[in-house]
Amino acid sequence: MGGRWLFPLAAWLLPMVGVVGAWILAWPIAAGFMVIGGRRQFGMASYWRRRRPEAGLVTRGMLIWRHYHSYGRILCDRMLIYQRPADFIFDHSDQSLRDLVIGGSGGCILLAAHMGNWEVSGMRLGQIMTKRLHVVMVQNDIPAVQTYSDQRMRGDQIAVIDPRDRLGASIGIHAALAKGEAVCMLGDRVFPGQPWVEVDFLGGRSRFPIGPFHVAAVTGVPIVVCFLMKTGLRRYRIEVDQPWTVPLQPRGALRQAALHIAVQRWANRLEQQVRRYPLQWHNFFEFWLKKSTVQKRSSTS
Repeated sequence: MGGRWLFPLAAWLLPMVGVVGAWILAWPIAAGFMVIGGRRQFGMASYWRRRRPEAGLVTRGMLIWRHYHSYGRILCDRMLIYQRPADFIFDHSDQSLRDLVIGGSGGCILLAAHMGNWEVSGMRLGQIMTKRLHVVMVQNDIPAVQTYSDQRMRGDQIAVIDPRDRLGASIGIHAALAKGEAVCMLGDRVFPGQPWVEVDFLGGRSRFPIGPFHVAAVTGVPIVVCFLMKTGLRRYRIEVDQPWTVPLQPRGALRQAALHIAVQRWANRLEQQVRRYPLQWHNFFEFWLKKSTVQKRSSTS
């Protein structure tokens, strides 16, 4: 879907086949990705061993196929929602909380994950929010794909901050929050060079980024967890949690402890969402630390 030739082909073909056609075509495409997806995405097998430990090899293979199919439908919906928005319905979990996020006067951190249709959530919020939305995400490596996304799926109301430029990202995030704008950050993947903390997640130990919680503590802005989950062929649900804050503690052990508590709280919330929608967590990389790594860390801590 993200290839140089496959992306424009999909953009041309999808309006003709529609939502039902995309659902059908996603099955053979998912099978192809199971074969050529690359070893770095084999972490999905580890995920299903944890979610379904009693399942045999064939059952897990079917689950992985369904998982890739789910991701394919999400990618297709991203284009179709832009091209044919009237074909989709968006429900809201709580109108008052939604109004707080969309129309509130102060800045906030919208904390999300690779759950459901996370890019469309930014697009939808950007269309209806009265404040500017900044999305912290890695820019696509293929310029044609990035240009398509920037011009059609984001617009002037949404700005992208690339976390790979750590200094520039930090300045951009703090400047946006100081102006009372919203910053959307994904909290379920650690990029090289990012600070992280080790917490419990789905029966194992995983690394989660500290960045969103450190920013919240330093600036005093609230964290608002939000997800956009696919609930039907043409239906999505925007889920917005109650805002919460991270206390700013003195530097050192107290601050590290407060950040650890905040990250664990987020990991617990994400685990709850993953258990509710097991096929819609699209983080296909190896996510859990090996036991030897955890034991070594514990023995030296």
